[in-house]
Amino acid sequence: MNDFIEADAARAFARAWNRLDPTEFLNLLIPEARYASQWVFDELEGKQAIADYLTAKMRTIKNHALHNPSAKVFAELGKTTTGLAGRDCVFMAQGRKENVTAVVLFEVEGGMIKRYDLCIPELLGVIRSGVYPI
Repeated sequence: MNDFIEADAARAFARAWNRLDPTEFLNLLIPEARYASQWVFDELEGKQAIADYLTAKMRTIKNHALHNPSAKVFAELGKTTTGLAGRDCVFMAQGRKENVTAVVLFEVEGGMIKRYDLCIPELLGVIRSGVYPI
């Protein structure tokens, strides 16, 4: 039995964003993984599509953050308080740690990440930990 849980997925995702290197996180995705965002109409389907998206997104942010501190991304571990209360998640902020604009939830199956979803934090509430894994 594999003990990989949502908290592990959240930590790997936060580390990826805080390092701006998706490698570790991508290795945890099943080949048919899915990613959905409330800001994007279509879901990304498949590990390769997600890898292409994350790699390009992180590269762009890394290039912009060198000259513009407001482009820096912060990924903080936390828990949801409403809706799906008590779920491990990641709170995303850009520019300043206080500017939480998204919460990311994970679905884990068989020791791998099956799906992750980016939502507006107002839907799920926040319990911030102050932990930004690197």
